[in-house]
Amino acid sequence: MALLAAPSLRRAALRRRRHAAAAEPTPAPPGVAGLADTEIQHGRQHAHAAWEELTDILIDFGVRVDPAETPRATAERLVAEHFAGGPAAEAARRLSQAEERARYARGMLRVGQLTDALRSVRQALAAEADRRTRMAATLLPRSVLRRWRLGTMDMFTRAVAGSDRLRESLLRFNPRRLLAGRTTR
Repeated sequence: MALLAAPSLRRAALRRRRHAAAAEPTPAPPGVAGLADTEIQHGRQHAHAAWEELTDILIDFGVRVDPAETPRATAERLVAEHFAGGPAAEAARRLSQAEERARYARGMLRVGQLTDALRSVRQALAAEADRRTRMAATLLPRSVLRRWRLGTMDMFTRAVAGSDRLRESLLRFNPRRLLAGRTTR
């Protein structure tokens, strides 16, 4: 049972961590003009955490995620295919705008509370999905399974590369070369 619950528990822990990171950044103290560098960095981390959570939500509900798309294109495709407007569409656009600003803007603009936007998108996708998809998104989230599968493949790739390096170093150590310098009796 614990093995079956592991993906769900891992996804819940990731969601909690990202929601904490996506919480509204603390504002600059009054009287300080502009944003401090640390506040800009915190705002970027805030937006990136929210965007990562959104992409995991999309993967969990079986919505195609194209890493080559810009955040705006992803949000517009999501709105066109899954939301006919309303709060979920506005939330998806707000998340994409925050991520675009975090990636491309020199300074970070305030975008508001992104955890509410994430919750709105998740609820809209859950309402649209069938029961089987909702259960799979909760109990066996694809995003976690995908991350584990990629991590396992990466581990095996490193192990094979390490064994190859070991084999190459052992092939360089040739006993005949060591004996070649000796004179015969």
